[in-house]
Amino acid sequence: MTTTQDPYPAGSRIPSQSNLSEWLPSIAQMENAVRLRFDLAPEPGDPNPAIPEDSILYASMRQGMGLVVIAALIAGALPFLWNWITAARMGAAVPLAKFEQAALAFPWLDRAGVESVVDTTVQTLAGLSPAVFPGWMAGGLSALGIWINTPLQWLFWWIVYGLAVLLVAKMLGATTTLQQFYTVTSFGFLPLVLTTFNPIPCIGAVITIVAFLWAFVVYVGCVRSATRLSLGMSLLAAVLPAATLILLGIVVTVAAAATVAGVLL
Repeated sequence: MTTTQDPYPAGSRIPSQSNLSEWLPSIAQMENAVRLRFDLAPEPGDPNPAIPEDSILYASMRQGMGLVVIAALIAGALPFLWNWITAARMGAAVPLAKFEQAALAFPWLDRAGVESVVDTTVQTLAGLSPAVFPGWMAGGLSALGIWINTPLQWLFWWIVYGLAVLLVAKMLGATTTLQQFYTVTSFGFLPLVLTTFNPIPCIGAVITIVAFLWAFVVYVGCVRSATRLSLGMSLLAAVLPAATLILLGIVVTVAAAATVAGVLL
């Protein structure tokens, strides 16, 4: 009589029978992440790591990717409606409607003149005069495009910025794998769901700031959970890539300004 060894030892990740749970972490895992309840990754080489099922370490990379996409779609839902209504009222696509809003923020500009420029631009882009599509349709399609693009932007930052953080963490002595790191850090995008309230005047800006601060704290905790680094080292790994980009931006801006000033003078 032959026996088959269980390929999923106790505490390891097991395949799910639910299509939804294959692409999303459990409610308990997401709740633990936003409440800053993190378990440290097991030591490398541990043959039988004891990982609770509600731990973010128990998730899979597929679930992490699904989490980022769904969170982005939820965050973009209210802005989608807001952009559509705003663009439809102005009879233009979202970028042109925002341009018109920004232009009309200056009281000394002629509103009728600005609206005329926007209308002419819309008709020119359509290639026909008058435009074939009504303004509400153009606004809806452009708002939908922005909404669909939101998950792509979030996935870009999850992958590209995460890779920079992982490289720094590796230099600081982290032994985590690429898959484990991306899986765990995907939970850092959960608080950004609150950015859906950004279009609401006044209170939306406050909620958005809180969401970004909360997301940053969760992300640092996720980095520490995946890498087993100290809190200070995890904070350094999460911040250093952004600080480097900002510093490079300042250097490039100053150099460009100096070059222009030298040419003009």
